[in-house]
Amino acid sequence: MNAFRRAGLTLGRIPAGPRGAITDVPGVRVGHCTLCEGEGERAIRTGITAIVPPGDPYAAPCAAGVFVLHGHGKAVGLWQVQDVGELETPILLTNTLAVYVCAEALLTWTLTRHPKARSINPVVLECNDGRLSAIELRPVRLEHALRALEAAGEEVAEGCVGAGTGMIAFGYKSGIGTASRVVGPFTLGVLALPNMGRPEDFVPPSPAPPQGVGTGVAAPSPSSEGGGSLIVVLATDAPLLPGQLGRLCRRAALGAARTGAPADTGSGDFFLAFSTALRFPRDAERVSTELIPDRSRLLGGLYRAAAEATQEAIYSALLAATPLAGREGTSPPVFRVNR
Repeated sequence: MNAFRRAGLTLGRIPAGPRGAITDVPGVRVGHCTLCEGEGERAIRTGITAIVPPGDPYAAPCAAGVFVLHGHGKAVGLWQVQDVGELETPILLTNTLAVYVCAEALLTWTLTRHPKARSINPVVLECNDGRLSAIELRPVRLEHALRALEAAGEEVAEGCVGAGTGMIAFGYKSGIGTASRVVGPFTLGVLALPNMGRPEDFVPPSPAPPQGVGTGVAAPSPSSEGGGSLIVVLATDAPLLPGQLGRLCRRAALGAARTGAPADTGSGDFFLAFSTALRFPRDAERVSTELIPDRSRLLGGLYRAAAEATQEAIYSALLAATPLAGREGTSPPVFRVNR
């Protein structure tokens, strides 16, 4: 179960899946590669997180949708996903300056399986971890990204792992967070990488007030630097069309707003959703599958689930984080709840 549920917290009306994770969606896997070495100005506190759809995403791309709340980010591959509505590779999350080496890794990963491929759309999303990590040294290598892909499994480690290693949100140490919801016969899962907001933006989970631990201070100073970015990836086994998945992403943004995410001027706030049930095989002229009408209550439940699970995943990223000293020799405070 995710860190939010382990803390004894609940949120919303819709039940969570058994793991409280994006991998409650059958076949979806998550892997990390964490790079944590050195001290001082050359400290490395970064990594890569891989989200791998079931089956062969290149041979049978997943229906996918995108929403960009604010576009100050260095994402790769979103334009084709947004225009064509297909996801044909795993998704990699990393730091700002490692986006392109991760894109290379996805090309390598796909060409190993499909050597005759001549057009590949790798999808890589990023947040900047330069406050804790010597991002300018560009420590992430192709082999690290491949390691995250190969490590992908059903159990999702949260907190200061993978792409979440060097993240800060609302002045607190942040990391990877995940959550899920079950709506009728379908599951929706979320993985969040929050790296945004000032302490005064934060709306903590009710009814518990915030409490900083691990650094000798009660909470981050209101003068702490803001800005930053937010990445949210949604997966579902509901057979949703690309347009419906894009609307699912917009509901996820509502969940982020409930935590206080500000979508600031320097923020890259990207939301990507994919369906494991609606696939578009490359050799198929037509696709026939059961669809969910736009006006159905079931789709309304999935919209609500997207908001709830995103809100919970952001809280879980904070609750799972542990103290981690960065390039300045100190760690942001760690968020905990009073029960």
